[in-house]
Amino acid sequence: MPADADTSLQINGLPELLEENVRIYVGTLPEPNERAYRRFKRDLEDRTRVALSALGYYAADIEIDSTLAGDTGTIIINATPNEPVRVRTIDLRIDGPAREDADFMSVINKIPLQRNEIFLSGDYEGTKGLLLDRAQDLGYFDLDFSLARVRVSRERRGATVELTVDSGPRHTFGNVLFDQDAFTEEFLRRWLTFEAGDPFTTDAIAELTQNLRRSGYFDSVRVVPQRDDRYGTTVPVRITLVKKQDNLVSIGIGYSTDIDSPRLSLSWEKPLINRQGHSAEATLEISKPRQSLGLGYRIPRRDQPLTNYWGVEVGVLHEEFDESETETLKSTLNFQRVTLTEHDFTQSLFVRWEREESTIAGVEDLTDLVLPGVSYTRSRSKGSPFIDWGQSEAFSVYGGSDQLLSSIDFFKVTGEFRYLRGFLERSTFIGALQLGWIESNNFERVPASQRFFAGGDRSVRGFAFREIGPRDADDDPIGGRYLEVATLEYNYRFLDAWSAATFVDAGRAFNTYDTAYSVGAGVGIRWQSPVGPFRIDIATPITDDGEDSVRFHLSLGSDL
Repeated sequence: MPADADTSLQINGLPELLEENVRIYVGTLPEPNERAYRRFKRDLEDRTRVALSALGYYAADIEIDSTLAGDTGTIIINATPNEPVRVRTIDLRIDGPAREDADFMSVINKIPLQRNEIFLSGDYEGTKGLLLDRAQDLGYFDLDFSLARVRVSRERRGATVELTVDSGPRHTFGNVLFDQDAFTEEFLRRWLTFEAGDPFTTDAIAELTQNLRRSGYFDSVRVVPQRDDRYGTTVPVRITLVKKQDNLVSIGIGYSTDIDSPRLSLSWEKPLINRQGHSAEATLEISKPRQSLGLGYRIPRRDQPLTNYWGVEVGVLHEEFDESETETLKSTLNFQRVTLTEHDFTQSLFVRWEREESTIAGVEDLTDLVLPGVSYTRSRSKGSPFIDWGQSEAFSVYGGSDQLLSSIDFFKVTGEFRYLRGFLERSTFIGALQLGWIESNNFERVPASQRFFAGGDRSVRGFAFREIGPRDADDDPIGGRYLEVATLEYNYRFLDAWSAATFVDAGRAFNTYDTAYSVGAGVGIRWQSPVGPFRIDIATPITDDGEDSVRFHLSLGSDL
C-alpha cells in the first residue's frame, strides 16, 4: 500500500462525549479499498449502537456510508442519538444476615445507580462492584447475585434494574498465629484489634498492620487472613514479623537561623531490649550556644501499647547566649504515663525534677523544681502530600511548691493552637496562637529555661531568636511571665512542590499587660520535601521596637 494511503472516520450528529466513545469502540480503521470497507462496515452499526448504549442512548438512528478516492477514503457514521434511556425502577433486595447489618446496608445510599438519571452500564456494573467490595470488607465472602437483570424499553426510554443479593453467612476471625521469635505471644496479643469470634473486617486488619508498623519494633510486617474452605466461616490470621536491627544509629547535620550556628545531632536507639517490648534511646545535640544529652526508656502498658506506655527520661542541657548574657545548665529526671484518650489526645501525666544553674543578666542562681503536671497534644489533618485541612492543639499545666522539695512556688500553663485550611485547590491559610502564663512567689528565681521569650523562626519572624521580652537595665532580654504570639499566613502553590507565602506575626513576652505587641511581616518560599515543608522566609519588623533590618528564617517540618 502506498505510504500516503489513509482512511479517516467522520461522525456526524453526535455531541463530543458520545462521538469520543464511538471512536473508541470503532477501533482501527481498514485500508482504503472496497473489499476492506465492505468487511469493516458489516458490523459497524452494531459497534456504534453498543458505544451509544453504554452511555444510555439505546434508541439512536444510525446510518453507515463511505467514500473512496484512489488511496484515500472516509468511513461515515451519521447518527441521531434521540432521547436517552433513564432509570425508572431500581428493585434492590438484600437477603441473608447482611440485611440486618447496618454497616453493610449503609452502602446502599452510595450506589451510583439513581432513579431518573440516564442509565449507564458503567453505573450498573459499579453498583454490583460496590456491593461486592463492601461484602469483602465485612466478611460476607459468599455474597452472590441470585438475580441481576436490566430490562430496557427503547420505546418508553426507561430501564428497570433488578438486583437480588444473597449475602451468605458473615465470616468471623479465627485464631491468630504469630510467625516470629523476638517477643512473647502475650505481649504481641496486646496489639490485636480483634478477638477470635469477632466479625471479620478489613478495617481491623488494616489497623493492626498500621499499629505494628508504627511500633518501631519491626522492619517488616505482614498480616494475612487465611481464607480456606477447610476453616468454614472462620478466618485465621497469620502475622509475620521481622524485627529491626538490635541497634540503630543516625547522624544529622544542619544549620539553625534562630541560633545562627551549625548543628550536629547523634542518636542511638535500641528498639527491643527484652521480649516484653521495652526500648531505649539516646540523643546528643551540639551547636555553638546549645548542647544537650538525653536518655529515654519506654515500657509498653497492657492495653494499646503503641500509644499507652510508661516512660523515664534523664537529660542535661547547657545553653549560653552571649547577646543576652544568659547561661543555663539544667539536669532533668522525668517519669511519665502516656495514654491516648477517647478523643485522640495524647495525655502525659508526669512528675519532673529539674535542677538549673542559671545566669540571667549577670545574676547567678541555683533552683530545684519538682513539677507534677499533665499535658495534652493532638494533631489531625486531611490530604496528602498537601494538607487540605489540619488542626493541632497542645496544652500543658504543671507546678511545684517550696513546701514540696521545690526552691520556690511555681505554676506554669502553656497552650498552642494551629489551624490550616486549603481552598481554591492551590491556596492555603495558616493561623496559629501561642499562650503562656507563669505564677510564682519569687519570679526572680524562676530559671531561664522556664521563662517566656518571643522572636525567631517559629515565633515572631523579623525578630531575632528570644529578642522579644522584658529587659534589664543593660537592655538584655531576661524573659517574662506571660506569652502571647499570633500568626496569619497565606500560601499559594504555583508549582507541584513549590509555594509562595506571605505572612504577618505579632507577639509579646511580658510582665505587665500594657506591654506593646511586636509585629513582623514578610514573604517566603515553601518546598514540599519528603519530611514536610522546607521554608525560606524573609521578614522585617514593622513596629518601632525591632531593629531596622531584614532577617532570613529557615525551618523544616509540618505546618501543624
